Amino acid sequence: LTASVFDETKSVSQKLHNRGVGDSAVIEFVQPCPKVEWAGELKRDRNFVINSNSDDTDNLLVTVFNPNHGEAKLQEMAQDAQDRLQKVLLYYREIGDLHWSIARTASMELDFSADYDEEDDYGYASMDWNLESVPEGTYEIKVETECTALGGPAEFDMFSTSILSGVIDLTPPELYGEVLPLRDMVLLGEELVVVFTEPLRCEKPFTFDLQVIIHGTSYEFERDDLQVVCEGRKIAFQIDPTVGIDVEQIMGKTFSVEIGKVGVDSFSNIFDANGNPIERNVEFSKTLANINLDEASSSFIFVLKEVVCSDDTVDALADEVKKKIMELLELDTSDTSRIVLTSMKCENGNTVITTTTLLPPSTDGGGRFLRAASLSSAATGIETQHSINLFTKLRDLSQEQYQGGSLLQNLKGRKMFADEENASDNKADFIFNVNDLQIIASASDVKTMLTTASDLLGEEEELKKLASSSKSGAHSMEVIIKKTDRRAIINEIELYEDVMIKEMHNYFELELKGGRQHEEEEGRQREERMLMEMKNQEEAGRLREEQMLREMKTLH
Repeated sequence: LTASVFDETKSVSQKLHNRGVGDSAVIEFVQPCPKVEWAGELKRDRNFVINSNSDDTDNLLVTVFNPNHGEAKLQEMAQDAQDRLQKVLLYYREIGDLHWSIARTASMELDFSADYDEEDDYGYASMDWNLESVPEGTYEIKVETECTALGGPAEFDMFSTSILSGVIDLTPPELYGEVLPLRDMVLLGEELVVVFTEPLRCEKPFTFDLQVIIHGTSYEFERDDLQVVCEGRKIAFQIDPTVGIDVEQIMGKTFSVEIGKVGVDSFSNIFDANGNPIERNVEFSKTLANINLDEASSSFIFVLKEVVCSDDTVDALADEVKKKIMELLELDTSDTSRIVLTSMKCENGNTVITTTTLLPPSTDGGGRFLRAASLSSAATGIETQHSINLFTKLRDLSQEQYQGGSLLQNLKGRKMFADEENASDNKADFIFNVNDLQIIASASDVKTMLTTASDLLGEEEELKKLASSSKSGAHSMEVIIKKTDRRAIINEIELYEDVMIKEMHNYFELELKGGRQHEEEEGRQREERMLMEMKNQEEAGRLREEQMLREMKTLH
């Protein structure tokens, strides 16, 4: 091909621009809406909690950072006609809602670009979100910048920070119902459960004090002396009968319990999951049932150490474990049936753990008494040992071995439990311990002292379900019934009762003045109707409260 084939061409240049004229004409690309970032405590914590201990329960301080502060402040951008920025608003919504609401200060929208806000030279701006009209609940918040719409992608017309969550909870926890079990008599070692209206702060170490005083004795127990569980909306505890208590001394004694802030110098308290302290301590009293110890059984965990075992062979060691317990207690071999072993397991190939039950001595109708073998030929005759005393003996022997082993080694002047087939083995003595004692009352004592009244069984079962089913999250807002709701029900009932009483009073005054005997019967019937209406109103209030409870449980 040659150049003659092509038509003559010429080049033409044209300066393109969309802003300015002449030498200042330039092409300017659309800038996205300005960014903002969380700052201050919200950036650090990534959440917020407003509770009754907050310095300001009516406002939440919200701080943002303008990463473009070197070019212009947010207020300057919003006021510049050449800039697209219109507003920088805080939005909020309750968890579960789709619609976002604009947060407000005490008098206007919370807008970081408004002239009533001040951004410092470092790009930080702070404003108070007024919470007086915001109900308690769990919320999400975000800050959005809004710019003049260009008709393009939405992300060019706005920018949103990450979403943070938080809680507004000013309601303190309260005792819900009565302490479980719903009877005055309780068994030593029985679990007592206190149920509250909402989940508690249960991280260890526990934040609350707990004190138990057994009246008529010298026994006083603090929280660390007791077996304590805090979970969900319950606090449960047991008086540990293995800590050296003289069981016979405290049978039938009344004891008082106080939970919360015990003592004027204490900084402890019961807090809900969001940090609200209870307004007053939980206080109650109960009585330790005076059961017949000679008819009671004792159940506990027996741990035998340094014995070769496996999952396949551990059950075959039952007779050997029984024999060791019999010799420890110096019981006659014919009393083997009094010792029941269950749930045997082997740990680490050298430790046998079993649940052990010591049955009570036999009565005249069931055989002879459980007796000490060392006393079988004594001139003083038979000495009955109830199962709790036998456990105490095991516990004392266990403690002795860790204090030098003198009692184990010198009991009756001999080394105990040497394996005759391995007499040369250095491990002639064995190591054991006992724990988790449970006293099991006889059937007759359970029936007469430890059975909840039939009319309270439904309430007791409902409280047990609430205590066992609720688990709290880090910022849970589970509440059975808010205090305002409960108060409204009570006020409604009290108001109705006041009206009925006033009507009855006015009617009886008229009756006395008129002296008309033929109306006495009508007045009596009217009084009965009024009393019936009052009872019906009380029942309606109770049913209403139960319905609110069921609805709250359904939500969870």
